[in-house]
Amino acid sequence: MSSLGGAAFWVTRLLPVLLVFLYAYWPTLVWMEDTWSREPDYSHGYLVPLLAAMLLWHRTATFPGVRAEPSYAGLSLVLLAVVMRLAGRLLYMDFLDAYSILPLIAGVVWVLIGPEALVWALPAIGFLFFMIPLPYQAESLLSWKLQGIATGLSTGLLRVFGQPAVSEGHVIWIAEQRLVVEQACSGLRIFIGVAALAFFWAVMADRNWRDRVVLLVAVVPLAILVNALRIVSVGLLYKWFESESMRAAIHDWTGYLMIPVAFALLWLLKVYWQSLYRPVEQLTAKDFVPSSSTGNA
Repeated sequence: MSSLGGAAFWVTRLLPVLLVFLYAYWPTLVWMEDTWSREPDYSHGYLVPLLAAMLLWHRTATFPGVRAEPSYAGLSLVLLAVVMRLAGRLLYMDFLDAYSILPLIAGVVWVLIGPEALVWALPAIGFLFFMIPLPYQAESLLSWKLQGIATGLSTGLLRVFGQPAVSEGHVIWIAEQRLVVEQACSGLRIFIGVAALAFFWAVMADRNWRDRVVLLVAVVPLAILVNALRIVSVGLLYKWFESESMRAAIHDWTGYLMIPVAFALLWLLKVYWQSLYRPVEQLTAKDFVPSSSTGNA
């Protein structure tokens, strides 16, 4: 195996495949980019390919090398991608067309570079999942569940702050004030964004598998908590500002601040866990011998 392959490898093997991929998937890529630009829940999609490239760069030292001969077993994943595209067209499930990108990339890596390289690249390939919009049914169901959880938790927090809050469906009554937890306020955007960041940091973690587990497990409660804090902030500020222009600004700015706050809390959790849990140092008898006693006899 060669380490990273010469320029001829990248030109003769990967460049033609890249051109064919762009030609075949151009309508799908345009659809995804249009969703990123229109839907705030998926605006992070622009960053996902760049972060995936960073994951590969971070793992360069462990790259297993390029196989001299193609591994044709990887065509099974390419065939799976073709079947997914056909099924998406026949069943009117357009999201399958986008998800077929993942097995296609995995299959191409397997065929052209080798199975060891596929295992090496899997974290980056899996990270590309976050650039694909969720199916409408899954998005609606997840948003509905998150709306209910956010409403209940926000109502409880408002009571902690001394407010006479009562929930009714996805509506929170604070005395005479009616606060509607709409689908846009369900927390889906922050859930997906925090999940993507946690996955990225989990792959970048070099210490122990426990670090990765802690970050991934923290995604759901952290996203729910931050969204509830946003709703509570909106409810409290609405009591102080009654003009529609101020309320619109409060609603928008608390939404903008939600992602940075979630990222900051996730980073603090990461720092706290790494300071709390330190790997045990491996000591040998030599470490207990004073340096002055190691001279010549």
